[in-house]
Parts: sequence; structure tokens; C-alpha cells
Amino acid sequence: MKNAIILYQNDENQEVIDFLKKSFEEVFDQYITFTNVFLNRLDSRAALAADAYLVWESGILQEVKDLVEDFSKVIMVTRSPARESLNLISAIPAGTNVLLVNDSYETALETVHAFYEIGVSHINLIPYDSALTRTGIYDQITVAVTPSEPHLVPPHIRQVIDIGYRKVGFDTMFKLMQLLDLDVGIINRNLQRHIYSVVEPNEGFHSNYIYGYLKSEMLSRVVDASENGMLLTDAAYQPVYANRLALKIFRADNKSQIRIAGHIPEEVLNAQDHSEEPVIIEGEAYGYEKNPIRLMDDVAGYYFILQDYAKAKAQSRSARQAGFTAKYTFKDILCKSPEMSQLIDTARQIAAADDTVMICGESGTGKELLAQSIHNASSRRNAPFIAINCAALPDSLLESELFGYEPGSFTGASSRGRKGLFELAMHGTVLLDEIGEISPKFQASFLRALQERQIIRVGGKELIDIDVRFITATNRDLRQQVKDGAFRSDLFFRLNVFPLSIPPLRRRKADIDVLLKNFLRQDYRSITSEEFALLDQYAWPGNVRELENVCTFYRTMHRFPDYLFSGTEAAPPKKEAIHLEVLRLIGENTRLSHGIGRTNLIYQLRNRNRQISDHQLRLLLEELRQQGLVTIRPGRCGAQITERGTALLRNS
Repeated sequence: MKNAIILYQNDENQEVIDFLKKSFEEVFDQYITFTNVFLNRLDSRAALAADAYLVWESGILQEVKDLVEDFSKVIMVTRSPARESLNLISAIPAGTNVLLVNDSYETALETVHAFYEIGVSHINLIPYDSALTRTGIYDQITVAVTPSEPHLVPPHIRQVIDIGYRKVGFDTMFKLMQLLDLDVGIINRNLQRHIYSVVEPNEGFHSNYIYGYLKSEMLSRVVDASENGMLLTDAAYQPVYANRLALKIFRADNKSQIRIAGHIPEEVLNAQDHSEEPVIIEGEAYGYEKNPIRLMDDVAGYYFILQDYAKAKAQSRSARQAGFTAKYTFKDILCKSPEMSQLIDTARQIAAADDTVMICGESGTGKELLAQSIHNASSRRNAPFIAINCAALPDSLLESELFGYEPGSFTGASSRGRKGLFELAMHGTVLLDEIGEISPKFQASFLRALQERQIIRVGGKELIDIDVRFITATNRDLRQQVKDGAFRSDLFFRLNVFPLSIPPLRRRKADIDVLLKNFLRQDYRSITSEEFALLDQYAWPGNVRELENVCTFYRTMHRFPDYLFSGTEAAPPKKEAIHLEVLRLIGENTRLSHGIGRTNLIYQLRNRNRQISDHQLRLLLEELRQQGLVTIRPGRCGAQITERGTALLRNS
């Protein structure tokens, strides 16, 4: 049981003290022990120890500060009139001047404001200040309202309406519940009763609390029925909610007893990708999944799903046996360019949602690789992943493949009928590749399935519910197709909830090196600097797929394909023109003590849109040297133009 201290300056008004303590006990009975402490009785060297401290007057805060070690446990107590007082005040004739008398002018003013803010406006409430009694300003007032302080009412007042002691404010009760982590059913019930017993201006706060409680109860009942342990934490991994099974897994009585870092290794807990390995909690193995909850760009918290490991493996094995699995994760996407790093970070965030994704990119950029990674980072990762190439199937076959068909629905149909891929992917992900290739007729059918999350098999009449996440991929400009009338705009906007665009390899040359290391493995060390320059110059129209093919060629032939040298993407300029260009650059950079090196030459040629490899430049320089146009020396001297070379440039 928790303990709370209620702090007073003295015990002069014992009736109020007893009333307020009883107010707290009515809400927190059996969970908190309340103790009254009076500062005027404490020894100057006293120190208080409790789970919470309730301070009655702001004037004693400084004294409290010296007695309490953790000031975050201090709550200032607010008070509100009882709701029954409204009936008494409503009976006062409209327009009457009414003196409101309390134990101080400040508390009288607070009570006046409380009544005005809830709509009591038919009378004129005047807060009583005892220091002004002798001035005679209250002499014409004949009615007074007081919260159980009738002895303070001026004697000339003929009608005194006692509305009873003010109760503890709802916000004080709520803060105490939150501070001591007592969000339990019986206290919430008592709090709701308390809400309806007081008069307060913050009705919106009351409604938000009640609505929040109702939502929480509904979700708790749904989540508690789950076969998985489910845990919600803040960004620092402090538990916010744990369902019944999660408490059982961690062997905890309540969420505050769960220490995630004590059970899950730090490297697993902080990893961005899901671990295929189980985590061991209290000696048992569990499949583990962590998903971030984002507020704009910031992580506000995480939700964890823990599943019996044997059961999780069985589900995964069943999907693999059917061939409906995604084998790639974000760790398999090799890159070091900022463009791809940003794309992957965005895709990780999208994976935690459950809406449709549209991946755009040229052929060979890795659209399916990204789609599989999103699936494996989502909550659907243990369910099927099915990829369909829409361009490979005609309309009639595509519809029966995706929606399924009933027995005898068309010539050649199985006598038993067949489930469609949308049904087989239940609770998982469907990738529709080359979505831009589907016909207007099938666009309409797919739109209905997407909107209603229901399908009808070919030749059937029964509506079948589907629970799948759709990811689409295309190398076409669908926005232009919408403008041209080739693609439905309503379908496009349904699909384009989370758009991702994979940049082509020519726009992220920084990734070529890491991809080469992966594709070539040991052969990577055999690549020459000239070959590196060649690969960097090439435009890679086939993107990563083409680079992989080139690496396969290299591992077998120990050289790169000839087309990389002679293709239009890297075609060298005419021999005579490039000779003069190089000779002119050497002349411009020739000094008495040095010339220009190959690296600087290649750099300057590229700035002039002249693409040349290091190997090609070596051959060209040797030709110029043999013709007596340049000299080539080692080290910093590099290539220098001769008098003969200068004369040639002058006459060219």
C-alpha cells in the first residue's frame, strides 16, 4: 500500500481536516494510507518520508521544500464546491447581490470564479474580505453563501445559505493517481463518481478523462484477448501499458514492475531491424517484435509484441512451405549514399503503419527488395508475402489468380475451385509489381477490392473479407498516365498513400563501391583504378541488376564486358580531338618545376564533359610522348609540354 502525507500549517479547523481526509479515502481506499501532518508541531530537524505529499496552502511551500527530499512528489491541493450547492444557489432570485464568505478573501474569490465559469450568472456573487467590513460596503447585502463557514458571515446578514465544505478538486485526485501509478478499475470508478459530485469549470478535462478511460477499457479487452504479449512503452522504454499475457511473460503484477532492459539485450533492444532470434524472458523463448510510434518525425514510444517462439516458427514454416515468404530485410539493402539512406529511414517508418505503399523506380533498382524489407519490418512479418507481376498475366487470368474462382466458372477451371492470392495472403502483404500495366477493366475491379477489403471469386456470389496490406511497384510515371486517361485517378490516390521513389544508380554513384564488394567478394581486390574510373563513368541504364550481371561476368572472365568501354553511355571522343584537349591542358599547367598528373588531368577533363578512364589516359600520354609533344616524369613533375607540343597547339 502507498502512503501519502497531507500537510497543514496547524490543526485549528479539525472538522475541515477530517472532511478532506475522508474525501481522499473515498477515492483511494485500500490503496493509499493518508496521514495528517501539522508543520507547527514538527521538530526543526524533521524529515518526511512518503510516496506523495499533499499541500493545502501555497504559503507553506517553502517550509515543505526543506522537509521533502523529492519535490516532484508534492501536489498542490485544489478544492471545488459540492454539486448539491447548485440547487441552493439556483433558488436565489435573479439579480440578487450575494456575499460569498470563506476562510479568506482568496478562497472566496476562487469559489466565485468556479461558480461563474460553470454558468452561474443570474446573481451577483461578491467575495467577502473581512478587512473591508468596517467600511460599510457590505451593509446593503442581505444574502450570503458560505461553504460551512457561517461563523465568519457578518451578523447583519439575514439569509445565510450553507453549501457545505468544498471538496478536493478532480485534478488533484487525478494527479495523485498518476503519480502513484494507480490506474486501476476501482479507483477509476471512484474518480468518475467524484467528477459528478463537484462543481468545476474544467468540464472538458472531465470528459477527456472519461472518454480516455472508455477507449482504454475497450482496447484493453481487445488486446487482452490476443494470443500475444503486448507492451506499450514511452521513448525511454518505460512501460505505459501491458496486456494480461505480457504481465504473465514478465511475471509482473503490474506494468511498473516490468524492466525491459533487464530481459532484452541492449543491442537487440536498440536495433532498427527485427531479430529472427528469440529473446529469453524468465527462462522462456519468445519471438520478439518492436515497432516505433511516431509523433511527426520524433519517436514518442514503442509497442512490443511477444509470441511463443515455437508457435511463431511454425507459422513462418507454414508460409515458407507455400512459397509465400519475404527473405530480404533492410539490412540486405547495401548503400552508403545519402539518397538511399534517407529512403530506407523513411521506409522503416512506413513499415510500422499499415497503409498502402507505392514504390516507383526504374527497372533493376530493387523495388521488390524494398517491398520485402517493409513487410519484414511490419507487424505482418510472420504472415505470407506474395508478389505478383501484373504485366505477365492477361486480364482474365489475373482476375482469377488474385480473386480465385468457383468450380466450373470457366473452361479449364478446377472442379474444386481455387482460392485467390488475396485470400492466401490473409493477414500478410501483397506486392503488385508493374501495377501501371493493368487494364482499365481490372483497375475498376481492384479499386472495389481495395476500398471494401472484400472480393468475389470469379463465377461466385459470396463476398469474402480480406485482410492484407498492399504494396505496389512501377517503373512508369503513373501521374502522367492519370493525365493521359490511361490510369484511374481514384485508384492512383488510393494506392499513393505512402509514395517511395528509388533513385537510379547513376544518381547515387556512392553506392557502386559497396555493391561491388558484395557482388565480387574476393575478386573485388583485383579491380584496377582505371576500371573503377570506368565503372564510375558509366550511366548504368540497367541499375543494380546490370551491375550485378557485370560482376557475374567479371568473376568468370576476370574482366569487364567490352560494351562498358564502347557503349554510348561512355563513348570516348574522337582520337584527334582528345589528343589536342589533353595537350592543351598539359600546356596550361606546365611550369618550370612541374607539370600535371593523371588524376588532375582526368578531373579537369571531366569538368569539360570529356569522359576518359585512367587506362585510356595512360595510352594517350604515351602516344604524345612518343611524338615528342610531352615529357613524362615521375612524382610531382608529371606531364609537361615540349616546344614541339607548344608549336603544334599554336598552329592547330
